[in-house]
Amino acid sequence: METVICNPESFVRAEVLRLVPYEAKHMPECIKLDANENPFPWPAGMREELFSAKLMFNRYPDGMAQDLKTAIATYTKISTEGILVGNGSDELIQLILLTFGGLGKAVIIHPPTFGMYQISAHLTDTSVIEVPLLNGLDLDTEQILKAALSPDAQVVIICNPNNPTGTQFPREEILQLVRESGKIIVVDEAYAEFSEETLIPEIENYPNLVILRTFSKSFGMAGLRLGYLLGQAETIALINRVRPPFNVNLFSQKAGILALGYLSEYQEQIQCIKAETQKLYEELTRVPDVVVYPTTTNFILFKPGDPDRWAAELLKRGFLVRNMGALPILGKCLRISAGLPEENDSFMRAIREISLDTTVAQGITGTASV
Repeated sequence: METVICNPESFVRAEVLRLVPYEAKHMPECIKLDANENPFPWPAGMREELFSAKLMFNRYPDGMAQDLKTAIATYTKISTEGILVGNGSDELIQLILLTFGGLGKAVIIHPPTFGMYQISAHLTDTSVIEVPLLNGLDLDTEQILKAALSPDAQVVIICNPNNPTGTQFPREEILQLVRESGKIIVVDEAYAEFSEETLIPEIENYPNLVILRTFSKSFGMAGLRLGYLLGQAETIALINRVRPPFNVNLFSQKAGILALGYLSEYQEQIQCIKAETQKLYEELTRVPDVVVYPTTTNFILFKPGDPDRWAAELLKRGFLVRNMGALPILGKCLRISAGLPEENDSFMRAIREISLDTTVAQGITGTASV
């Protein structure tokens, strides 16, 4: 029988072929200020408890993650029936769109915002309706409500505080969308521990409100991939239908349980990170020709004169920052997250060097052109 040469690409969905794979830079030799992580190590007692725990890795984990949900319930004051845990926020976003999106359906997002919303939409054959932020920073509630009139629109995702801008949207504007849109409103509160604002108490009032949380940011567990959804029990039960069995591994479940037992230690870290972020913000505002945007998170969006060159210069000096490219309305920007205090001090020294070099170069060019 003749061998048939098969081209796997010919079997791939067209939507997948159009996707550009998400690539995160792994440069352990650099000071990482690009991923909005908690730079502090876990509390010492938590590490000891976790590594001494008798975990049976030869057995499947609890598929319902009941002990972890009990710990989250205590933390959030939401019943365990209103909690669904996932393999990081990325999986949970995809589960939401598998449940409420799909072919012929659409999700409304507000660029600039977290890129995984759009990627998950493409993976689930969900169309994307974009309602850009006013001035690149503020929620356009009126236009989102108009977009929600589309019969295809099923879900609205609001990132609050917003990544990458750091903006905290007014509580009442989001609740207006919950009350008036007639759609599923997903509020991504990945950075809520830093902003200290949340809509969790409103869940009991609205079956269409779903809140997305993560252990990756304030709890310093980005390497373990652990997140959770909060909503009314009936809404969460619908999303649970598409959840893969055993989607959260045993080690991550145990780490999440223990982390919630060390809240006071984590709160100290959070307050330190907030103070460092504010210090970075104030110092960046004093750098000539740099626009710095206000933040309620652990990261800062800023715009130097030549963001590409500044990112390259920072990398030469050992600092990995996020080059956001051209954002709607705001243009090309860089984003940094607060590191350890000594890392932040070194970073600002590097910023001042680059700024001074830029000023000198501009002066030489200006003199030469006279």
